[in-house]
Amino acid sequence: MEQKASRNNTKGEYVLATGDAAAKRLQILNNIYGIGAQQILCEAGIQPGMRVADLGCGVGMVTRLLAELVGPEGEVVGVDLSVDQIEKARELCGSFSNVSFVAASATDSQLPPESFDLVYSRFLLIHLTEPEMALREMHDLLKPGGILVCEDGDLTTAGSEPFSKLHAFSILFGQLGPMWGVDYTLGRRLFRMVREANFDNAHITFNQPVIAQGENKRLLELSVAEAGPAFVAAGLITNDELAETLVKMKLVADDESVLALMPRMSQVWAQKPLGGMKIAA
Repeated sequence: MEQKASRNNTKGEYVLATGDAAAKRLQILNNIYGIGAQQILCEAGIQPGMRVADLGCGVGMVTRLLAELVGPEGEVVGVDLSVDQIEKARELCGSFSNVSFVAASATDSQLPPESFDLVYSRFLLIHLTEPEMALREMHDLLKPGGILVCEDGDLTTAGSEPFSKLHAFSILFGQLGPMWGVDYTLGRRLFRMVREANFDNAHITFNQPVIAQGENKRLLELSVAEAGPAFVAAGLITNDELAETLVKMKLVADDESVLALMPRMSQVWAQKPLGGMKIAA
């Protein structure tokens, strides 16, 4: 996944941190969404022995899960544009002999077409300026009859009950998206996008975790902190306002009377037609 902070994101740049700087947030994110990922992969039909591609694999947390699910007779290829992410992923998955990684774009992985039984992504498409290109790449990578599993969010659905400073997450990301050239609400249209990308038998469910206490409750705060330079550069908030916002978000995260609502995740799984029709660019 691509990185850097600029006001006009013409290169599909990634607003959040990568590598070591992102490790804590990504561990918390996986704590929150990992169970749902396993459930949806099993429901979609992942099996031992499958060859799987994990596009936008980040530091490899779902890559490791995929390796466990396909077993030693299967194979998983993690793809991420960030070399920092790939390095962390190799460390995390070092004990698995059935995992390899490629530093490449999710829209042009350079992997052999029609060579995977299942392609997976999580929180990838919302960070891309042309997410349809990534779906075309997923379609091309799958064998006829292969399975697509896509999990992506609507960041504007996050917040708290009752209303609190945690809503700064959805407000700031909601404002930044149009300026950054990406759609942080993409999860709400993911099902339609998958159908329009020539996948059959599409299914959808929602996963929106709610957290009352513990470190996982800090995901919204840590995400705002990582994206802070982009918010400031876009003129959405000053450095002083950002610092004050983060202090207040941390206080709310420590308050067990306030429920933190994580971004609603759309979980879509579908199948490449057996005819394997290729989509026009």
